[in-house]
Amino acid sequence: MSVASAATVCVGFLWSAQESPLPATGWAAAFLFLAVEHDVRSLRIPNWLTFGGLAVALALAGATRGVDGLGQALAGAGVALAVLFVPFLMRWLGAGDVKAMMVLGALWGREFVLPTLFYIFIAGGVLAIALVAARGELKDLCVRWGRSLWITLSARRLTYFAPTPGSAAGGGLPFAVAIGIGATIHQVWGFPWT
Repeated sequence: MSVASAATVCVGFLWSAQESPLPATGWAAAFLFLAVEHDVRSLRIPNWLTFGGLAVALALAGATRGVDGLGQALAGAGVALAVLFVPFLMRWLGAGDVKAMMVLGALWGREFVLPTLFYIFIAGGVLAIALVAARGELKDLCVRWGRSLWITLSARRLTYFAPTPGSAAGGGLPFAVAIGIGATIHQVWGFPWT
């Protein structure tokens, strides 16, 4: 299942990357394959993959575009970290998810990180709802959210009823899948990499 998921995400990603530079596209596809496979299998993206991926992305930027390219790659990784740091602190994302986006940010540069994150978050939301629905827990999700909203508005204090442990909503989401799908959608909609 994890290898099939990773292969599907990578085929879509490579298909959508028709105008992208080959070294960046090839490295991003290889990185996404490994990240998705690990994340689907274990709900983790290992440090050796993210730190190694970031090192290769920075080296690739420096080798192909010089010091200016290295600066753009660092800025892309920095924007990804800055945007995803609060979701990480809120425990909405894992550290591996943030580091994976830093790798892709280094490949894309800062100007493409934010538009791509928009599609990634949409893909993540759809994926999360699909996983909850597939386990037959969509009604419970709607009831919990409705109750949380009602009490928040009535009491004028933020209230959230957490899912039960072991439920689909209480488990993790292989966010690397959402990263791959969101990156693919971003490329299909006409925003090629530089």
